Amino acid sequence: MAPFIYVGTTSVKPGRLPDLRNQLAEVIDFVETNEPRMTAFHCYLNDAGDRLTIVHVHPDSASMEFHMQVNATHFATAFDNLDTVISEQYCGTMTDALKAELAKWDEPAIKVIRMPVHVGGFTRSNIR
Repeated sequence: MAPFIYVGTTSVKPGRLPDLRNQLAEVIDFVETNEPRMTAFHCYLNDAGDRLTIVHVHPDSASMEFHMQVNATHFATAFDNLDTVISEQYCGTMTDALKAELAKWDEPAIKVIRMPVHVGGFTRSNIR
């Protein structure tokens, strides 16, 4: 079975980078503690600190659905420090329930890319 991968990029509100870093540390800890099926969860900032990209790798779309449910509290305050969603990419097959949940977040101004067909690949773990 192919993994489900999310990549989202958002702009950071001016002057909010220190608060965002603290918020991200809490979210990362929460996800690591409460989402044992998630394969990977990483946050990246550009050099200027005004754009954030979050990448998650799930074993399947059910894991992404679970992520959306358990992180509702964090999503409610995410835009205290973030400004505008720039793009979102979803790679992998989605359940109808996940499609419906993600549709709630879609906005016409956001560039959303969906790549549902997995052609091939592999995942390694614990390799350094």
